[in-house]
Amino acid sequence: MQRRKSTEGGQDRVPLVLVGLGTAFVLLIVVEWIALDLLRPSQSLTAHYVFTFTLNGVPALGIAYGGYWLDRSPVETDQHRRIARWCFGGLAVFLAINLVMIALWPAETFVNNLGWARGTAIYGAGGGLVIGVIEGRAVHRARVAEREAARAEHVENQRRWLGYMNSLLRHEVLNTVNIIEGNAELLMDEYGDDPSSERLETIRRHSRNMSGIINDVRVLIEATEEADEFEAVNLTEVLTDRLIDLRTTYEEVEVETTIPGTVFVMADALLPRVFSNLLNNAVEHNDSATPRVSVSVEVTDETAVVSIADNGSGVSAAKQETLFEQDTRTSNHGLGLYLVRTLSERYGGRVDLRETGPTGSEFVVELPRVRDTPAGHSGERAMAQPLVVGTVGTGRLVSGGP
Repeated sequence: MQRRKSTEGGQDRVPLVLVGLGTAFVLLIVVEWIALDLLRPSQSLTAHYVFTFTLNGVPALGIAYGGYWLDRSPVETDQHRRIARWCFGGLAVFLAINLVMIALWPAETFVNNLGWARGTAIYGAGGGLVIGVIEGRAVHRARVAEREAARAEHVENQRRWLGYMNSLLRHEVLNTVNIIEGNAELLMDEYGDDPSSERLETIRRHSRNMSGIINDVRVLIEATEEADEFEAVNLTEVLTDRLIDLRTTYEEVEVETTIPGTVFVMADALLPRVFSNLLNNAVEHNDSATPRVSVSVEVTDETAVVSIADNGSGVSAAKQETLFEQDTRTSNHGLGLYLVRTLSERYGGRVDLRETGPTGSEFVVELPRVRDTPAGHSGERAMAQPLVVGTVGTGRLVSGGP
């Protein structure tokens, strides 16, 4: 039997002692039977000891099993000695009382007196073990409840701090960053031909990146604060809005889409952040002369799979393993892809890097699909045909055929 270590660092022997005690009681019955059978061959003791084993041997096996159970139970090892004291205390007290009774009112034969003493020892030990286990489990439950209460208090404190951080990011830090970005844009408009305008562009670009990071942090905080209450969300509408935002932000980008007329998935108001991060990454980390993004949706009975491909230089092998991790020190994709993974898994879906190489990368997002159109959703904004958004420098929206 594999024994657990005690809290003092030594071996916890109490379960093994209890197993040994129960086994010793069983062996005592067997040895007693053999010895008496040899001493009194003329008497048949089989029926007597079958009854004895049923009456005393089974409880003795119960003591042995109690030690086996205790070694694998969640009861803390510092309670094992207390359980052992209950067991041996019950044995000693119950046996002492009955030995006095045997001395005052002995049975007719030695065998009967021996069985009396043996039985009281077994039942005393078993009764004490039961009381000790009940007490040990009660202590364990009390400790678990205390730990849960402390954990709940810690979670509540974290929730309050997250709320404070969300408010701080929203009302203080983000406003300051927006002021910096706005002033940089005003100075660029006023001194656009000045050589220092390149530095202003750097300030504006980093301010915009900081705004994106702050927004991602806010979304993560909101995702941890809010309960997971999902509803049917029009995926086609979400993608359409994200593509319009992408075209507004990056006028040089070319976008090809193949999206069904109406697709509903189980999500919430944070779903757009999944695709805005993927689409922005497809352009921001794209070093080709003309960034190109392809968006398509494949629908099955259970899922909707969104594919977002680009014509960038791909993701290096060193970065692929930690691409969706929270540690941003080894990836130039920042917090965005971690947010994409967090939200996708929150909705019961997943995100993967399907392909990557020198000619581009393809990300896929799989989400649980809602097969029936919810009441109140007409799908008026759905794109029944593929859509090409923008040509270099033209700012046109062109709808293609099927």
